[in-house]
Amino acid sequence: MSCERIQDFLSPYLDGELAPAERAEVDTHLAGCPDCADLLGRLREALTAFAAFPEIDLSENLQARLAAIPERSGKRARFSLDFFFRPALQPVLAAATGFLMLFSVYMVSPNKGAINRTISLQVHRGISSIEKLYVKAGSLTDRLGEFANGMFASAKDINPLGRGED
Repeated sequence: MSCERIQDFLSPYLDGELAPAERAEVDTHLAGCPDCADLLGRLREALTAFAAFPEIDLSENLQARLAAIPERSGKRARFSLDFFFRPALQPVLAAATGFLMLFSVYMVSPNKGAINRTISLQVHRGISSIEKLYVKAGSLTDRLGEFANGMFASAKDINPLGRGED
């Protein structure tokens, strides 16, 4: 039995709720798996610690107040800022902040025309570079195609076993 399956059985095992066959399987696994045996020991310690807690009697006033709380029929949408503090979102927020800073500098800049021309020039240079690379890649594939055809023609002419020759 796998460790995951055994871990699902540990609580019923401690409570004595397992069938004899399942209990024997768990015993066999625990004898050979120190990790699961350690987990069982920790569960026993936790149960012992919980048993030491005193039981609290609720006052009738508190019970009545708890019973008077209406059940919520649906979840209400709550707005929480916790979403923005997730570690996975921080790089995205940093990039967005940088973009907004550059955009705000652009918007208040008196030289928008010069910035637009520079951006347009850089975009066109980039597109030109990509077009040149595309043309070079096309000529390279053409050369490789010719080379491959030549190799296949040469391979057809080779007869390593010498059969069929007169």
